[in-house]
Amino acid sequence: MGGAGGKIYRSVSRVDLTASAIEEEQPVRSWYLQRAKLDGSLIGQVPEMRRLYREQLKTVQLPLPRAETSGSNEQMIRILQWNLNCLCGIDGQHPQSASEILKLVEQSTADILLFQEAPAGPAQTWWYEPWRSSFPFREMRRLEDQLRKMGYTTQLRSECFSQTLLCSIFRVREMQHLSLDIEHSFRYQMDEERNALHAVLHFGAKEDQSDDHIISVYATHFHHENFTLDAQGVRRSEASVLLKHAEHAKGPVLVASDFNQARRQDYDEEEWKVVAAGLASVKQPEDDGVHQLFTEHNFRCAYDVARQRNWPISKAPPFTHWTGTTVDYPYVRSSAKRRLRRNGEGSFGWAQAGGRRPSKPKQAGHV
Repeated sequence: MGGAGGKIYRSVSRVDLTASAIEEEQPVRSWYLQRAKLDGSLIGQVPEMRRLYREQLKTVQLPLPRAETSGSNEQMIRILQWNLNCLCGIDGQHPQSASEILKLVEQSTADILLFQEAPAGPAQTWWYEPWRSSFPFREMRRLEDQLRKMGYTTQLRSECFSQTLLCSIFRVREMQHLSLDIEHSFRYQMDEERNALHAVLHFGAKEDQSDDHIISVYATHFHHENFTLDAQGVRRSEASVLLKHAEHAKGPVLVASDFNQARRQDYDEEEWKVVAAGLASVKQPEDDGVHQLFTEHNFRCAYDVARQRNWPISKAPPFTHWTGTTVDYPYVRSSAKRRLRRNGEGSFGWAQAGGRRPSKPKQAGHV
């Protein structure tokens, strides 16, 4: 997740919600959601939603916060997740430089990077517009090259159009690709299918051949079209395929992805009315069933179990997308030997039993 940084969820509000602008520092919620609660005509108005998103990001403070790890006897792993929208900006029409991304990555000191919508390129004739015309192929290469120089020598991509790029300072012990759209009938109506990359990463000494220092990571991106208004659509089916595979995964398991679905529990009643109306306008469900399915398979959303957060009010970040919603979530499952948790500021840690992207609003939109 990305797009801005710093004490990301505290800023000075400049949106005129009533007669006068609010100037004091306050816990941040999506400006769009707050405006739309008062003026329903704004719901689904993409240009205004994006304008408010851009303006709100300008108030974000840098540098990025870092989780406190001193004095801990736990192994900490930092995860950064970010939907890059093909490096084409919020609307897919404005190519972006790799420099700002690299700057935030360097500040985060993350061990594992998960970049959704990060195709290798170059752009192909069958790509959708405007990405086909806007995709900055050289900047994507520069991003990869500079990340290698920063120590992210492991670089792997999922095998589909909407590729997820996994980068890490850890070594790869095993990897597999799996198609997620094999168990539902909607695949014949889809313009593209989604894939997941499963990588077992080893962070112990080279000579260590045990499973004591591994983590299983799934790099993926669930489909933006659910094809139903209930929990029997595409995304739940994709989650089911992934979770069946994860039953046999080694070590603690991380699934940090753009799930393309907000959770009701992360909003107040009036905010959710706006979110629900927006989802209805694009014929998407209020609940696609994915969160419940992950919970039933013993995964926990890291936002829900965090010890610390750098945002107030809710468990999840206030938003990770220009729609004012949070659609990017890290789910974790412990292994039999270790208990995995997330502290909410970008670090994963685990300790012997018994004994996370810095989370930021992302600049990307959806393909």
